[in-house]
Amino acid sequence: MYRRLVTFSLSVVFVALVALVIPLGLAVRDLVRAEEISHAADHARATANSWEKAWQKARAASPNDDRVATPDVRIPPGEGEVTLLPPGRQPIGAPVDPRSTRAVEAAKKGQSANDDVGDMAFSTAPVILDDKTGVVLVTLDAAELREGLAGRLLVLAAVSVALLGFSAIAAWLLARRTARPISELAATADTMADGDLSARAEGSDIKEVQDVSTALNRLAARVEELLDDERATAAELAHQLRTPLTVLSVDIDGVADPEVRGRLEEDVLALQRQTDEIITAARRSQREGLRAGCDASKVVAERTAFWGVLAEDQGRPAAITVAPGPLWVRLTEDDLATLLDILLQNVFLHSPEGTAYEVSLGEGRPAGAVLMVRDYGDGFRDGNTEQRTGTTGLGLSIAERLAVASGGGLERSNDHGAVVVVTLGPPRE
Repeated sequence: MYRRLVTFSLSVVFVALVALVIPLGLAVRDLVRAEEISHAADHARATANSWEKAWQKARAASPNDDRVATPDVRIPPGEGEVTLLPPGRQPIGAPVDPRSTRAVEAAKKGQSANDDVGDMAFSTAPVILDDKTGVVLVTLDAAELREGLAGRLLVLAAVSVALLGFSAIAAWLLARRTARPISELAATADTMADGDLSARAEGSDIKEVQDVSTALNRLAARVEELLDDERATAAELAHQLRTPLTVLSVDIDGVADPEVRGRLEEDVLALQRQTDEIITAARRSQREGLRAGCDASKVVAERTAFWGVLAEDQGRPAAITVAPGPLWVRLTEDDLATLLDILLQNVFLHSPEGTAYEVSLGEGRPAGAVLMVRDYGDGFRDGNTEQRTGTTGLGLSIAERLAVASGGGLERSNDHGAVVVVTLGPPRE
């Protein structure tokens, strides 16, 4: 965003400078030409004064000599080439350009004149010689008309560059001031997405950003309120379900028939497991952020080691294969542990003691991971891969929802026992 704001600001300033500098450059050019022509007019006037003084001196020395109209005239230093046009005689000095006629004719009438014809300019001054009029003509070529223009244009360019640099600094500061609260707002949103709903966006003096901050804080507060209600509901549900189950377990102890009592105890145990699975599913959203992620190899290694103790007690051979990590997947550690616990619990509850099982974790394609849990028991009931004998299938449904939440899926099959393959998606960027 910095770059876009700075680029936009500099583009606006650059266009404004171009629109301003071009007329200024033309104005500077015209000003330089006017100054050079003015200097040429001063030079013509000074030369005319020198001619008049020389004529008066020569006239005083030879009152009857007609040639005094063209005495030796000292031409003072100045701009342009000087041509003297004595009355009735040939021009003296530089050649006369035909385009100077208007200025010369005006001087013959007793008026100083300037004439700019584009690549040249002419300045004339009249010289009164008794009843006749001479003319001083000063001619400026294109190079003389541009004298001093390069320096002024260089100053103008330097000022423009300085303004552009100042604008760049101002644009950067403005972009930083504008983008910083937006970046902070995005960071707060990311923190909330990671599960920390206590994070709050700071206020800003930019009205639009302040409005978004206020809306985001209200949303976080509302989500937090809803999650608190969910926790309370889940806790209440657990209490309401587990209390009568406990009472029912106590009442079953009073049943005299061992076969009936065993069957009832098994049914109550299944109901307790189902209750636990329901509560686990209800509480899962408390743990998973929108940007959940964990190292699957670490979690799988820890949970298989935990279940390995029970496997050893039951005499179950276990083949554990975990690819070297990290293998990042889009689930929290708690959710992945819950998923694997459900699959292993399924193995231990629904296959006889001593039944071998295996767990393998490998890299997914193109990313994520693939988890496989297999036991060599009786497999899924009658080929029905939705559930096994003595279970409602709710645990596998929860595991499948977790797999889908990660961006993957869960497949069940029978192959010399029950096989569950879970595909886990990679974390979001």
